[in-house]
Amino acid sequence: MFLVLLMIIACLLFCLGLFYGNFLEYIIHRYAFHKMGRKKESWFRYHLKGHHVLSRKQGFVDLTQSNVESVGLIVLMLIHLPLYFVLFPVWLGVTLYAIAFNLLHGYQHKHPEFTQKYMKWHWDHHMHNPNENFGVVAPWCDYLFGTRKTR
Repeated sequence: MFLVLLMIIACLLFCLGLFYGNFLEYIIHRYAFHKMGRKKESWFRYHLKGHHVLSRKQGFVDLTQSNVESVGLIVLMLIHLPLYFVLFPVWLGVTLYAIAFNLLHGYQHKHPEFTQKYMKWHWDHHMHNPNENFGVVAPWCDYLFGTRKTR
């Protein structure tokens, strides 16, 4: 019985890590990339002036890789490394979410037909309104904060 309870707690903590990863993605995408990215001197300006402009011009396709995003993911993973020793299931969830973001975001922009069919929220973000649908991997926080808009 104790082992079953331990497994249930571990699964819940893993899910918490996944949701926390989605929350980080949402906050960084909405406020760093879209709000701070409007300022000329911002490190995040490339997101609106590069990534969004390029993907809109090319029918969602953007084959470039952002150094800011890549370094940012590594920094976030290092910041969360103490969770490995304290709450391993949470660390595993947030780390797998970060890896999923890194792989899926590039894949989505190389295969727009996949994104339009299976990850419509990200398609809508780029092709309809960049002030909505901030989730890339999952739209959970968009639903929570009322920014998931369907077409």
